[in-house]
Amino acid sequence: MTSQRRKLYTLIIGVALTALAVALSAVSFQRKVDTFQTLGFDARPRAGGVQVMEVEDRGTALEPGDRILLVNGVQPPALGSLRSALHARPESQLVVQRDADILELTYHRPPVDVDLAYLIQALIGTIFLSVGLYTLLRNRRREGIVFFAWAWLYGLLFTLTPAGIYDGAGKLFYGIEEVARLLLPPLTVHFFLVFPGTAKRSRNAWRWLPFVYLPAAVLAVLKADLILFNGRYLVGAESALSLGRAAQLLDRLGLLHLVVFSLGVAAALGYRLLSHRDWEERRQVQWIVVGLGAGYLPFLGYMALQELPALEGLITGWVGREWLEVAAVAPLALVPASFAWAILRYKLWDIDVILRDAVSYTATALLAVAGFSLVHLAVARSLPEGLGLAGNVVSLTAGLMVAAMVVPARQQISTALERVQYRGHFGRRRRLPEIAEELLRERDLGRLCGRLLDSLEEALELERANLFLVRDEGLEPARAELLLPARVSANALGEEFWGRDVVAVASVPSPGEPLEPARRLFAAGYRYAFPMSVGGERIGFALTSYKTGGRPLNSDDQELVRMLLNQAALAIENAELVDELHHQLDEVGRLQRYTAGIIESSPAGTVVIDRDERIVSANAAFSRLVHGLAGAERVPGSWKGTRLEEILPVRPLPEAGAGLVEVSYCTAEGEERYYQLSVAQFDAEPDQDLRVVVVHDVSEQMALENALKEKDRLASLGMLAAGVAHEVNTPITGISSYAQMLLDDTPESDPRYELLKKVEKQTFRASRIVNSLLEFARNRQNEYRTVGLNNLLQDTLDLLRERFVKRGIALDWQKPEAAVTVHGSEGELQQVFTNLLLNAQDAVANPGGTIRVRLETTSQTARIHFEDNGSGIPPERLDRIFQPFFSTKLSRGGTGLGLSISYDIVRRHGGELKVASQPGVGTCFTVELPRETTAPRPSP
Repeated sequence: MTSQRRKLYTLIIGVALTALAVALSAVSFQRKVDTFQTLGFDARPRAGGVQVMEVEDRGTALEPGDRILLVNGVQPPALGSLRSALHARPESQLVVQRDADILELTYHRPPVDVDLAYLIQALIGTIFLSVGLYTLLRNRRREGIVFFAWAWLYGLLFTLTPAGIYDGAGKLFYGIEEVARLLLPPLTVHFFLVFPGTAKRSRNAWRWLPFVYLPAAVLAVLKADLILFNGRYLVGAESALSLGRAAQLLDRLGLLHLVVFSLGVAAALGYRLLSHRDWEERRQVQWIVVGLGAGYLPFLGYMALQELPALEGLITGWVGREWLEVAAVAPLALVPASFAWAILRYKLWDIDVILRDAVSYTATALLAVAGFSLVHLAVARSLPEGLGLAGNVVSLTAGLMVAAMVVPARQQISTALERVQYRGHFGRRRRLPEIAEELLRERDLGRLCGRLLDSLEEALELERANLFLVRDEGLEPARAELLLPARVSANALGEEFWGRDVVAVASVPSPGEPLEPARRLFAAGYRYAFPMSVGGERIGFALTSYKTGGRPLNSDDQELVRMLLNQAALAIENAELVDELHHQLDEVGRLQRYTAGIIESSPAGTVVIDRDERIVSANAAFSRLVHGLAGAERVPGSWKGTRLEEILPVRPLPEAGAGLVEVSYCTAEGEERYYQLSVAQFDAEPDQDLRVVVVHDVSEQMALENALKEKDRLASLGMLAAGVAHEVNTPITGISSYAQMLLDDTPESDPRYELLKKVEKQTFRASRIVNSLLEFARNRQNEYRTVGLNNLLQDTLDLLRERFVKRGIALDWQKPEAAVTVHGSEGELQQVFTNLLLNAQDAVANPGGTIRVRLETTSQTARIHFEDNGSGIPPERLDRIFQPFFSTKLSRGGTGLGLSISYDIVRRHGGELKVASQPGVGTCFTVELPRETTAPRPSP
């Protein structure tokens, strides 16, 4: 038989037995209810009527020995008919025979005598049957089946009664009641042999069961013989006296049987409480002990009270016997409830809380009753009689004062019990509300989460606790743990999770099943999850383990966690908002630094000006660009508030978005720089009317463009020179040869001799021009070596010194002591120096002129200045003096190639040839060459 089919058959049998018990109970209940309305007399059927045997109520007008002949004019056929007829009316007319007389009497029906204790007992029996069947539906294992049988017998014991006529049904009910009373003790022992415990322990219990049920079986057989056969077969009762003694003996044996097994049950419970190390099994036993104690102690107390007539009379006189019986019987309903509670494992962890509340409420109720009684007694004895309303007012006021003290008294009692229950952790639990207030003042999210989790672990004795906080579309743990998932979805615990106070974390799956996030939480040791939200906004959820020793959280613990988390959720939301604000501020700061870094790192000078064109801010590139310009000799970056035109005199500034504007300036060192300016509107703060001026230094670009143009020009010139040299040199050579031949044949006295001399001179001049042109276009690549400028300048000046002396020109030259060397061609550099000195000589042709030569150095360059105090060069000619064939002395035999050749030589050496001139003052040519340490290579 399969397990499912076995469980189905068990359920069918359980339902059938419950239905049978309900049917028997209904019949017994009806028979018992019928006894509530008595006849007031006892009667037996006799020939010709019913004879009264005993009269209990004199209001019936009957006497013992009366024979009832007619009831309301009808002869009752049987005793049952007589009962029905008399119960039907409050008054009935009887015709009776009393001795030899026939009398007519008026029968008064006695009042109904309700057995309240039996009704409560029947209700409790119904509860036993209901709880037993419900438990069987939920648990069809061994403990569930045994408990169902136990509850079923208890239900029959409480609902069946042989009240009324002792007929066949009465005997049946009496027999069932006796069998149930005998079977319940061994069945209770049987239950505790299989529960709580493992399946192996349950299987081992079967070997002891025959010995457990044997005494009850023997007593049951003897009882059956006594009831059914008057002890004829087994008891051996031969007379009524011996039958009574046998019944009495069996009753005593039954009582002994009950006592022995009760002691056995108590021993088994004690053993289970002390031996079970498993927390859940120990809690199950505790629940049963509590239920048995709460259910049976009042009943046993009532039974003991009956042995003390004086005390019983005092109490029954105060509360009434019926209510005393109800108070003794009603708690029996707790017995099946506690058993089912333990079997079904429903809130086993709350037993401490329930016991504490039960004790506190009971103690409070007793104090209230005692207080009201004392107040009533004090008022009754202290106030004189006859006060009427005033006395009632005093009593009411005193009663209200006692009532006002009930709630504080219960709180104090509950606090005292809680202190005993939690011992050393009581203070920490009490501090949790204070900690919740402190968390609201914490703004650092990390410290807040750490304080919250530490407080929970310490106050509730948790093994561990953690938080999962909402991050984007998922949740991440506040404390990283090896077994915890790094991220879970919002619905990892189910969509309904967010609408509950607490949920139990799903258990670990069987091998082969996927390890879902919720099960990973269980595997990490967490057993409870508490959702956290504020105003419907999800904040996260808290995870807690069991308490130390594997104890689950009780309802008090869960309420404390819930209370703390409600405050903590708001604190976490505030901390996250503050943290988000800090992140945003950091992001803004980072973006500002990033933007400022871009602007500061930009090679373009950027300056922000206001509507008055005053500088608001400027970057470092702007400082470098304008450094050295007129008006910009201050510390870079200190121009805030300065008008832009004082640094860059561009008037007017172009309109925003008007495009690029090119300007050129000369630095304090005489260096010409080229800039491009653009203006844009500063849209970030439109109310301040700010503009952004961007300045690009295009000097290098302009120099490259000019160099490229010069290179193209020289290339064209070279091609032209090559062609001219080829085409011109041939006829010039012929003319020169013929002129020389004619000169040889012509005497000096001949007038044509001077003409021929002029022809020869002009041919030589033409040849010299062609050779100079070839020299300019050839772009020679001589062998470069180390050249000492000190000696080279000295040698060049020594060669030309005689010319200067003859023309009355003063030479100002001081040879530096430190050697200055460059890498280049000595011949080419001497040619440059010679050309510049001869040009200076021509510029100061009149006596009294001065030529000053200075050699200066920096760490990278060497500068040679050739200054004269001649007439100077007009500004409009300065831009053209380095162009080939441009000369200011063509009328004096100049070719216009000297400066061009010099410019090209200096450029090939990686240097620059510059000129500065002022008409009427003089001219200065500057040759700037890289020093040998840079080791430049010749330009192509």
